[in-house]
Parts: sequence; C-alpha cells; structure tokens
Amino acid sequence: MTLLKHGENTKQQVAIKVNLKKPSYSESTLKFWDLCLGYMCQEIGDLRMDDITSEMILSVCESIQNNENQATFVGASTRLYTEKVFSFAVARGLCDRNVAIDTRGELAPANSGNHLPAITKPDQFATLLKDMSNFRGASKITLEAMNLLPYVFVRSIDLRSMRWGDIDWDNNTWAFSPTKGEGRDDMVSHLVVPLATQVITRLRNIQSITGHKEYVFASMRGSSNAYISKATLVQIFHRLGYKDVQCAHGFRASAKTLLMEQPELRYSDIVTELQLGHRIKDTHGGAYNRLDEIDTRVQMMQDWADYIDNLRSR
Repeated sequence: MTLLKHGENTKQQVAIKVNLKKPSYSESTLKFWDLCLGYMCQEIGDLRMDDITSEMILSVCESIQNNENQATFVGASTRLYTEKVFSFAVARGLCDRNVAIDTRGELAPANSGNHLPAITKPDQFATLLKDMSNFRGASKITLEAMNLLPYVFVRSIDLRSMRWGDIDWDNNTWAFSPTKGEGRDDMVSHLVVPLATQVITRLRNIQSITGHKEYVFASMRGSSNAYISKATLVQIFHRLGYKDVQCAHGFRASAKTLLMEQPELRYSDIVTELQLGHRIKDTHGGAYNRLDEIDTRVQMMQDWADYIDNLRSR
C-alpha cells in the first residue's frame, strides 16, 4: 500500500494500514480487530483524524458496551484499538494528537462483571508473588497449589481438581472440562492450558509427592475430600494478609489485565478471553467459538510465566 496522501488521513485508512503492519498476528485476531474498528469507522470514519474528539470515541464505545447483545470487552477493545490507531497516526504525522488516550479509565473494563478482589498493578503484583513464595504457613501441597495458580490462572475448583491423567507431557498441555462450563453458553466445555517450562518443572516436583494418586493436589489428610478444599486456598490468602485484596479467583482478572496492558506483553482481548475459557461473541450475539489461537496462547503462557518470574525477582 502506498503512503497516505495529505488530506486522506481518515481513521479507516489508517486502521487498514495498521493491520497491514501486524503480520505476526493470526488471521482470527486481525478479524477481531477489524470487527472492533469497523464499529468506530462506521460512526466517524469519514472525519479527518484531527476532527475526531475523545467524546466521539467514548460515545461509540459506550454504545457498544450498553448493547445487551455485546460483550463488555468488545467495547473496551474498540477503545484500546482506536488508541493504537491514533498512536500509529501521530508517529507518522497523520494527526496532531492521540485523543483516544483521554478515554482511558472511562469505560467498564474488559474483565468487568465479576468484582472479586484482584491486584492488577505490576508493583503490587510483584509484592504479592514474593509474599506467596516466602510463605510457609501451610502444607507443602497447599503451597504448591497456591504458587502454581498465578501461572495458569484457572478457577480454583479446576486447579484443585487437576488430574495427572489430563496432563500431556509430550506437548506440555493440560486439557480438561471446566467445572463451571457445563450448560453455560458463555464458557467452553473443553479447555487446553499450555504449560510453560516453569509450570512443567513445578509439576514434576509435585509428582514426587502425589504422582501415585489421581489428583495433582490430592488431600494428604485422612478426610473424605479427594483433593484440597476451597477453604484451604481461601484461608491462605487471608493468612497472607490479602483478605479483600486478592483471592484465588482474582488471578484471572490479574492475568488478563496485565497481559493486555503491559508493554512487554500486550496480548489481545480475544486471546486472553480464550485462555480464560470464555466463548467469544461478536456484537450481534454470534459466537467465535471455533477460534482456538493455540499457537499464540502457547507463546502467551510462556511470556506470562517469564513475566511473573521477573516480577518476583525484582
């Protein structure tokens, strides 16, 4: 594509150019970008970029989030991708200012809907990871479960009921049916979690303790529970001093937010949502449930593991 000529810097043209500059993203991710930017272009695509205001951008994104058939993260994604378009344009002299920056924090976040406590700031998350690593006030198997949770960010019940038989050691993946996915149209019935090298190492260590049992985090006490209880993980964060600050389920929000916002990560809504086991719906209610993005998710989970290890070592 030739460079845009003076006076032709409409948002739609720049959006197309941005997509062409992103060959490393999969076709399905680019399709989602086009979906989000398409709504913006439909409303203000005929305007010169210097004539577009933050109020216009916010209005479009709010209307997306307020439509009952549209997922909250579609509106949040539209805002994020609009900001990327403006950043691209400003750097190339196609407009004077990135007005989309002024809309930060004005929309419901992509992970809104479940307000369980979660830390989403890198410095605070680093402190949490250190506190978790240094904590010794629980059984070894409980500590292993707690410290594995940030890497895989699945629901507590799915981690606690993790089976050795569901781990594919040859391909470094864990495949299972999410407990809360049965009968729900907003969640997948089968989820594959790519396991980073750090996770494999941790699992091999746990294998020496519970490898002879069905469950990875098998209950070591003489009780009727086959694996550690929910209360066990709830209490451990209370004892760490993180009551109403971070809970086991909160690592899902922590991971999603940091994966999307941190410059060294910057993964898209669609990839993070898929890894959370959510069905992806477009703004008309149709499901993107055929999308898998497994190659991207494998890289994302390794990048995430490296990122949190670096945070912990600060």
